[in-house]
Amino acid sequence: MNRLARLSQHLHSMAVPQSYLILPFLYMGIIFLLSSISGDDSLKIVDPFTGAIKTIIYNGAHIPLFALLAWLWCWTLAGWNISLSGRLMLAFCLTTTYGIVDEWHQSFTPGRDTSFLDVMLDMLGACIAVHFYREQQRATANG
Repeated sequence: MNRLARLSQHLHSMAVPQSYLILPFLYMGIIFLLSSISGDDSLKIVDPFTGAIKTIIYNGAHIPLFALLAWLWCWTLAGWNISLSGRLMLAFCLTTTYGIVDEWHQSFTPGRDTSFLDVMLDMLGACIAVHFYREQQRATANG
């Protein structure tokens, strides 16, 4: 078993104190700060190709950002005596709700706009994280 797999198994097998619930909230604060950065549409006007690349990168960043948030929710909720399926559903719903709130917050940030696509990418990230968390839990339970 390689080093990363052992670390992952160790993280999933250790008891998570309820006080760790602060971690997803701290991470949501980081996302809030990132979405507070003013946008700059000048690249789209000057160079459409560079603007398109920038848009792809910014939109694509939603997936890993919100996947990590969903994983943090799954992991920290493990200390709260919630079934695995309940944890997965709650993590997905909390992450999706925060994605919607984050888009609403961006509507007040100069140079930024809201996008249904961004919410969908947030949800995709949450789905991916929930899926991998569930598979890791199954693998850990099966030995």
